[in-house]
Amino acid sequence: MIGFERNSLHLYWTDIGDEGGLAYERCWQVLSPSEKARAERFHFDIHRNRFVRANGQLRAILSGYLGIPAGEIELSAAARGKPFIEGAGIRFNMSHSSDIAVYAVSMEEVGVDVELFDRDVEIEDLARHYYTEAEQEVLLNLADEREKQELFFWLWTAKEARMKVTGEGLALDPRRIDVRIVAGRPHAYHKPETPATSLLPVEINGLGGACCVAGLSVPPVLEIRALGDLMMR
Repeated sequence: MIGFERNSLHLYWTDIGDEGGLAYERCWQVLSPSEKARAERFHFDIHRNRFVRANGQLRAILSGYLGIPAGEIELSAAARGKPFIEGAGIRFNMSHSSDIAVYAVSMEEVGVDVELFDRDVEIEDLARHYYTEAEQEVLLNLADEREKQELFFWLWTAKEARMKVTGEGLALDPRRIDVRIVAGRPHAYHKPETPATSLLPVEINGLGGACCVAGLSVPPVLEIRALGDLMMR
């Protein structure tokens, strides 16, 4: 089994499209009946395939830590829907954007989000609705459009990670999350002050996107790991 120190965080990223990651058939085999039922409700094949690969590969990762077959892992949902494994001693979270998925595994509660930079969004309009005045000032004063696009998504992932770490989701208004920005990257959370939450922006070579991790502990010691190092049980 894979082990790690309490303050360690393992981050995996993988392709959940047709050209990468574990084979669709292997992922499908290990899904629970409820996951298979949900997959079958997708109208478009591309969304179904991404769902199956993302969740099958999550089970492959968790299998490496738990030492049990991926198909025998029983996932439960907390009151607000955040998945967990009863009595497992590890916490995890998953996010995906287009064909890219990221997975965070830790011994403490964790939230992760990823967004690719090439998404077409109305930056100024969304910023007015979801960002604090201080965040908008930094973002909208950038003259370089590429820098503005990238900072927008860095802030977005920081907010999403914060909403996910506690399982609050959109019950926590993104405008209540105030992110400190340093050198064009999210650095820390000013607010909410409780629970105390660490913020870690993650630069992943070749990703072409932003990724942030939030944790209910001191900033973790991050290790980026390859999905290919794991064997599906």
